[in-house]
Amino acid sequence: MFKLRNFGVAVLVLCAFDGMASNFRTSDQIYLLAAGKVAGASGTFISDVFIANMSTDNITVSVIYSTGSAGTQQYFNNLFDLGPGERKEFIDFFASALGLPSGFGQLIFNACKKGEDCVASQDANGVSPHFRNIAIQSRIYSIPPNTTLAQNPPTNGQLFAGIPWYNFVSSEMAAIGLDKAFIIGLRNTGPGAGTYRGNIGVVNASQFSSTDIIITLKNGRDAAQLGQISKRLGPLGHLQFGVGSEFPSFTGINATNAFIEIEQRNSTPTSDAPPSCLPNGCPAFFAYGSVLDNTSGDATTLEPMYLKALSDEAIRAIYPLTNTSGQTTIRRVVRRR
Repeated sequence: MFKLRNFGVAVLVLCAFDGMASNFRTSDQIYLLAAGKVAGASGTFISDVFIANMSTDNITVSVIYSTGSAGTQQYFNNLFDLGPGERKEFIDFFASALGLPSGFGQLIFNACKKGEDCVASQDANGVSPHFRNIAIQSRIYSIPPNTTLAQNPPTNGQLFAGIPWYNFVSSEMAAIGLDKAFIIGLRNTGPGAGTYRGNIGVVNASQFSSTDIIITLKNGRDAAQLGQISKRLGPLGHLQFGVGSEFPSFTGINATNAFIEIEQRNSTPTSDAPPSCLPNGCPAFFAYGSVLDNTSGDATTLEPMYLKALSDEAIRAIYPLTNTSGQTTIRRVVRRR
């Protein structure tokens, strides 16, 4: 059984770089925040997964599937191999790769050089010299009721990109302003034609703590608070809910242009938390949103963002002051005239 890398390492990365740019999606450990095969109101939801080996070695990929707010976990160790630089797609990942007839939650992918032991070789911070980088994209989509993929039915889908372990949000990053995230674009104007509904998902990224996730709904016009809820997540807990079910006053024709702010509190370590994760169990979380057309079921993923921009120091760490030609890097390639 492999374990997630300890987040003490990630804390150092975030302190040094003040957050990471969203296009840095390659890592040895990737979170897919929402994936499954599950019956819904508009049909069956299915996840296709696309994975790339970003190394020049043969690798073996292991997966943790975690579902529910308590974080019920299943381990799929050494699930499949990829050759050097190989890209592969899995249609209906839950059935074809995991062998599960149904389920919904988060998937955590970990890549190791083939033939090596990335568990026994980890140091106190969860780092192994045998980890190898991968990249993941997925499409979660629905097919109409009483149809199968073999019948080539029409689909409605949305993108869920794999998120590297270092892109989490953490309560321990309050000193540099990376302890909160926000999501804009929420609507809940239905039911009926021409209306939309919204979903919110939250994920505990830590294997070594339970945590409270605080979700505050605000009006986009003036940031007035419309409601606040708290959700308790166990280690690797996953929870998705409808905006209308948790914020019942936010509904109707004017229930649009809202956003949420997300933070965590009261993180407590598990009994097996390593010393590097004490006293709070390496708290970390992810969040996401969706807006769906109430008639077609067409969905759009809403990604979270930090409340602050990259600092000049972080930009310089990613984009050096001089390029490979020895020229000064242009800060902006387009400027307003």
